[in-house]
Amino acid sequence: MSRKEPIRSLDDLGAIIRRHRRKGKLTQAYLASRAAVEVKQISRIENGVIEPKITTVLSILAALDLEIFASAPPNEAEEEPSMEEIF
Repeated sequence: MSRKEPIRSLDDLGAIIRRHRRKGKLTQAYLASRAAVEVKQISRIENGVIEPKITTVLSILAALDLEIFASAPPNEAEEEPSMEEIF
């Protein structure tokens, strides 16, 4: 079962990439070569320093065997029934 991790900022994105790179025991250089990007881009993304292009992010995620999903955050109003729905 896979765990979905929300990405709400560049720091979140960088932390996820770093965590999965380290989990796979990959160096930044090796990940960069697999993703066809420069090593300094991996470092800057992991540190939340740059705003990478979506194509760069997708290449890095693919190199880590990760997928990206988009979803709307849960709406609390939809989760709890209104008074009209209860009575």
